[in-house]
Amino acid sequence: GVDLDHIAELLHSDTDTVVAELGSAIFRDPANGSWQTADAYLSGAVRDKLKTAEAAASLDPGYQRNVAALREVQPADLSPSDITARLGAPWIPATDVVAFVKESMGAEIKIHHMPELASWTVEARQLGWIAAGTSEWGTERRHAGELLADALNSRVPHIFDTIRDGQIERRVLNVVDTEAAKEKLQKIKTAFQNWVWSDPDRTDRLARAYNDRFNNIVPRRFNGDHLRLPGASGAFSLYGHQKRGIWRIVSAGST
Repeated sequence: GVDLDHIAELLHSDTDTVVAELGSAIFRDPANGSWQTADAYLSGAVRDKLKTAEAAASLDPGYQRNVAALREVQPADLSPSDITARLGAPWIPATDVVAFVKESMGAEIKIHHMPELASWTVEARQLGWIAAGTSEWGTERRHAGELLADALNSRVPHIFDTIRDGQIERRVLNVVDTEAAKEKLQKIKTAFQNWVWSDPDRTDRLARAYNDRFNNIVPRRFNGDHLRLPGASGAFSLYGHQKRGIWRIVSAGST
């Protein structure tokens, strides 16, 4: 952060004057009240910072400058064509998966998502006995509800046969049935990706959720234009990238 008291002491001034002199080079962070350099404040999780600044500005107009500056650095939203809507993605609610199954397979299912374990459970008994579950979207040995659970949990289905050899039973991979299940799994995955973006309201809602959650970070751009280097040779003028490098070391302790 910026130590205004120390700067004021060095300049034999007061903090209000220092704040006025520094102008847009510093911002007060409403999250903790500290003063930050512009390159530090206007980087990182800028969408979250904007929400915090907007809330603060509603109570204190002094934070309106934060809002204006943060709006200028918001990352451009990714369009749906740039976003992979994968089954099991944490930003897609279980209710959307339930709606997909109802619209595509004509079945009522229940889904429970445990984000802390990245785990999904599916209750879809109906898909075990209707043609949509055992033929169109699944197989006799791996119905669509089971394949949906595989997709949500990033599992690959394997179908085994039990072979009895005398008193010994062993499990043997059934390659044909396994490949058939994998084909239906891919069909479900592809259909879901197409379905997600087929409704305008759902598209807007999920694209917003994705951008807010994952397209939120702006890297810090160190700006050393303000640096004055006492003792440096007057015969040479430092390039902008050299000042940026110096400021990065001073600010972050590394290059």
